[in-house]
Amino acid sequence: MLEIVGILYKELHYRRLKNNPQIASDPKKLAKQLKTSGDLVKGVIFQSAVLLLFGFMIGMAVNSTNDEFKAVVVFSTYAMLPFVMALYTTAVNASYATSMCIFEPLKPLPIKTGAKYLSLLLMVDNVPALVAMLPAVAFLTLSYGIVGFLGLLWVVVGAFLGHTLGLVIFSLFGLRTSIGGRFSGLKTLARAIGILLFIGMFYAINYLQAYVSEHYEELAGLFSRYAIAYPFSVTSILEPPTSVLMLLCYVAVLVPVYLAVIGKLWEGMGEGRIVSQGGSTVFKAKTLLPAVAIAVKDFKIVFRKSALLVGLILPIFIVLPTALSVLSEGGTSEHAIMPVLFMIAWMGSIGVDTVLKIDGLAFEVLQSLPITPSQFVRGKLITMNAVPVSAGFLLVAMAAYLKPSLVRLLPAAVVLPLMTSSLAMLYFYRGEKELSLPETNVGDVIVLMILNGIALGTVSVVWFLFGYWYTLALALAGVVVFLKAVST
Repeated sequence: MLEIVGILYKELHYRRLKNNPQIASDPKKLAKQLKTSGDLVKGVIFQSAVLLLFGFMIGMAVNSTNDEFKAVVVFSTYAMLPFVMALYTTAVNASYATSMCIFEPLKPLPIKTGAKYLSLLLMVDNVPALVAMLPAVAFLTLSYGIVGFLGLLWVVVGAFLGHTLGLVIFSLFGLRTSIGGRFSGLKTLARAIGILLFIGMFYAINYLQAYVSEHYEELAGLFSRYAIAYPFSVTSILEPPTSVLMLLCYVAVLVPVYLAVIGKLWEGMGEGRIVSQGGSTVFKAKTLLPAVAIAVKDFKIVFRKSALLVGLILPIFIVLPTALSVLSEGGTSEHAIMPVLFMIAWMGSIGVDTVLKIDGLAFEVLQSLPITPSQFVRGKLITMNAVPVSAGFLLVAMAAYLKPSLVRLLPAAVVLPLMTSSLAMLYFYRGEKELSLPETNVGDVIVLMILNGIALGTVSVVWFLFGYWYTLALALAGVVVFLKAVST
C-alpha cells in the first residue's frame, strides 16, 4: 500500500515539475528535482524539519505559562493548527490531485476502496502539522506527565477529524462541476456557504459552552462541564478518565464515517464527474486585459468547484469569530479594527495554495497563450485578493456605519491583503522567467505565513509608533517593492 502511495506521490510531483518550463526543459535538472521532491520520505522529513522550528515557538509558549491549567488552554488553542491544516489541505489537494489524473490507472482495476490511496496521499501533507505540535507535547509530558500524552492523542484525532471532514467536502461537492444553467454559480456558492456553516458548528458549540459556564449552577444537571467540539475538548486532558472517554467517542464516530466516505468517494471517482446540464447559450467574444481575463477564468473555475471555493473562503472564515466579537463588543475604534485587518491580510495569504492549484492540467493551455509571467501573477493577485479585500471592506463598512470617521480605514482593507499576497507571489515566483506552476506544500504555506507575519509585524510597529497614514504608506511601498521584484 505504501509503495503505491509513494508512486502516486512521485507521479504527482513529476506532473507539477513538468509544468515548470525552466525545469522541464532541462532533463538533468528535472531528474534531480524529481529525486528530491518526488521522494515521499524525504519530502515529509524536509517539511517536518521546517515546521519543527515553528513548533518550538509553540512549545515555548506552552512552557512559559508555568501553570498546568494555563498551559492546557494555550495548548488547546494551538491544537487548532492540525485540524485546520488537515481540513484545508485535504479539501483543496484532493481536487488538485484528481484533476492531475494520477488515479486513472487504478480505476479499471478490481479495487473496492481505491480512494484509500488518495486519503493516504493527502495524509502525507498533514504529517508536518502534527510534527509542529511535538515540542508542545514534550513540554506538557515533562511537566505534567500523562496530560502531555493525552494531548498528543488529541492532536492526532484533531488531524484525523479535519482530514475526514475534508474528504466529506470533496466527496459531496468536489467531484461535482456545475456547468451551464442560469443559477449554477449561485448553487456552487450556496454549497460552499453550507460547508462553512457546517464548520461553523464548532464555533457555535464554543459559544454555547461559554454560556453554559456562566450559568453553570442553573444548568448543572443538564450539561457536562466540558465542551464536545474540537479543539475545546482538548482541555479535558486535565481530567484523564474523562478525556479518554471523549477520545473513544470521537474515534467511534469518526472511523465509520471515514470508511463510509472512502467507499463513496471511490465510486464517484470511478463514475467520473457529475455535470449539471444546462440550456444552450449565445457565445459572446470579450476583450479583456490579460490579468483580468486570467482572474475571470479563475473565478469561473472556482464557482464550478465547491472544494476550491471553500479553499479560498476558509482562511478568512477562521477570522470571522474575532471580527464579530470586535463589532459586538462595541469595537468602533481604529485600535479595534486595524488588528482584525492585519489578521485578514495574514490569513488571506494562505489562499495562494488554492489559487496556484486552480488550473491543474489546464495549465498547459495557458502556456500555449501569449501570457507573460508578470500578467499571470497580476491575474492571480486579483483572484487571491477577492475574498480578503471583500471581507476587510465589509468589516470597515460595518464599523463606519457605527462611527463614520472609520471610513478612512478602507484603503488599508485593500493595501494590507495586497501586500501579503504580493509577498506570497514573490516567494513562489522569484527568479521565474517563464510561465510556470510552482510546487506548493504545507511547509511552504507555513514559511509564507511566518514571512507575512514578519511583514505585518513591521507594519504594525509603525502603526503603533507613528500612526495610520505612515502605516498605509509603508504597506503600499511594500506592495510596489514586492511586485517590482516578482516582475523582473
